[in-house]
Amino acid sequence: MNWTSYAHPITGLGAAMLCAVSVAAQQSTPIRDLSLDSLLSTRISTASKYVQTAAEAPASVTIVTSDDIRQFGYRGLQDVLESVPGFYASNDRDYPYIGTRGFGRPTDYNDRILLLVDGQTLNEQTWGAAMVGSDFPINLDAIERIEVVRGPGSAMYGTSAMFAVVNIITKTGTELDGVSVSGRLGTGRTRQLAMTAGHALGTRGAIATSGLLTHSDGNDLYYPDYDTPATNFGVTRGTDWERGIGGMASLSWSDFNSHVGYRSRTKGIPTGSFGTTFGDPRTSASDETLWGQVGAHHDFGPLLQLSARAYGERYRYRGVYPSSGEPGYTDGGGSTDLGGEALVVWEGTSRNRLTVGSEIRRVFRATYFERFTDGTLLSDNAPFTVASLFAENEFQLFPKMALFTGLRLDENSRGHDGLSPRLAVVATPDKLTTIKLLYGQAFRQPSTAEAEITTSFYTPNPSLKPERISTFELDVQRRVGTPFLVGASLYQYQLHDLIDQIEIDSTGLQYRNINASEAVGVELLLDALPDGPLSGHLSYALQRVENEPGDTPVTNSPTQVARLAIITRGVAGLRSAVALRYESGRRTLAGPATRAFVRTDVNLGYSPPASMGPGWLHGAETSLRITNLFNVAYATPGGLEHKQSSIAQDGRTLQLRFDWRL
Repeated sequence: MNWTSYAHPITGLGAAMLCAVSVAAQQSTPIRDLSLDSLLSTRISTASKYVQTAAEAPASVTIVTSDDIRQFGYRGLQDVLESVPGFYASNDRDYPYIGTRGFGRPTDYNDRILLLVDGQTLNEQTWGAAMVGSDFPINLDAIERIEVVRGPGSAMYGTSAMFAVVNIITKTGTELDGVSVSGRLGTGRTRQLAMTAGHALGTRGAIATSGLLTHSDGNDLYYPDYDTPATNFGVTRGTDWERGIGGMASLSWSDFNSHVGYRSRTKGIPTGSFGTTFGDPRTSASDETLWGQVGAHHDFGPLLQLSARAYGERYRYRGVYPSSGEPGYTDGGGSTDLGGEALVVWEGTSRNRLTVGSEIRRVFRATYFERFTDGTLLSDNAPFTVASLFAENEFQLFPKMALFTGLRLDENSRGHDGLSPRLAVVATPDKLTTIKLLYGQAFRQPSTAEAEITTSFYTPNPSLKPERISTFELDVQRRVGTPFLVGASLYQYQLHDLIDQIEIDSTGLQYRNINASEAVGVELLLDALPDGPLSGHLSYALQRVENEPGDTPVTNSPTQVARLAIITRGVAGLRSAVALRYESGRRTLAGPATRAFVRTDVNLGYSPPASMGPGWLHGAETSLRITNLFNVAYATPGGLEHKQSSIAQDGRTLQLRFDWRL
């Protein structure tokens, strides 16, 4: 691969960074009690399914804390993931899509990233979709941390864990310890009402609950591709609306725990996708998910741990696509599944830890239907079962070096079983340095919609093979002095049997294994958490992904992604955070690339000090988040369903929050 043309300086980013430092330095507020020591010692469980620090885990790990979420005023999971090195986002005004390490197929429903909430998989079972935007409206105030494990994760989790596993860890009732309410107003007449509540049940248990209600009218939008008199010269009004409601609850008692969640979201679609009538406010997509889990964990002394859980999820989708003033075409579908997992962790000697587990999931319903303008109904259902065995062994080769070996076998009733190995060496030559040499394979089973479902425009293809990826990675982190942490990850991956849709005749499409891709990249980071007035984070990703054969760049793949974030410390209850994001252009499906951009996001907050004002004010807080402060015009690639080759993203948007802790 030739990197010469991709290593050019990032025009304008240096000046923008200086601007951010100047803005941040004008504030002075204590916004962060989290030290580098406490960050590095945070215990996680996503990488190996048992508790370890990020430095000990056999993977590249990023932890986004509740403090990060509060200080930057993140509005949803999309904002959070954009803060992770190498991650980037697209939004087609219907759903947001996440890419990482240069790979993000337009309109792929995030099916190559595995999304967990407290360890439960929430990728639905018809399309394999992971909901990462307002379509997954968990109140972020209820999140303790988000563990992002980059690279292949199928050795522990099976299908879809190709590029990352994202585990949202919610706060317990003890951590919430009270009631908080939040009112939010934003651009596009967006209104949100949120709450969290939690209480400890003695010393053995806790109960927690949270909720989020969203109502948005949206903005007027302009699309040049529709700039004709018949389509209001490309201007659409009242079509970018959204309604959403969601809630979660958890209960823990001694060795037992449970949680349940619900969300429902309906979003207007303003882009005229799928050939619908441009500007019709009835065009919309609705998603609803109900999920729950009960589990138990017990330590039988220091050498043996046993965990077990049972879970279930129900997902529903419905799309409304009116045409010529008539109700028009509607479609929908969904899935219902139940499953269970048992896990044993055994430390047979002081140098060895063995993890063995088994999981079974039964998908009772994986459906899709179409209802045409004449009332004709076409529907299909393709239930299936997945049974899995997995094991990981951690062996201490030397006092400062551990060897991890892992393997998972997934047997799918639809065929094409998955075998996923992992190999890692984790070394700590001194107390300041961690070196990880990582290898892993992962896969994505063809979704039910790709392989099994018959529609009016797709022909099923039961012979589809799983997508497979092999990744080599070198990850190094070094602590420099007390407040600084520097890191670098160098990786190379090969992706085989990529599933894509092709036209098989004049009226139909089919999914087939038609492509392979290879990539090399590097991710650099610098964390600075000094005791002075400023703390910050800098990350930079340089990546090149090519299709084979032909060595052509893949679509929706920025070669460079950089982020600078600065947070202030100070007095008088004030706080501020500034984040600058640079992305190089991305190739669209039509060929031309989008323009590079630098986007600036600012979050300002104020909490009355305890010594100031009446007592009822002491739990109050107000904040203002300005996204895209300088109103930079930029776009991201659209999918095949769009007339537009690229979809314009939001200009300057504001969100004003009022929070009160009772």
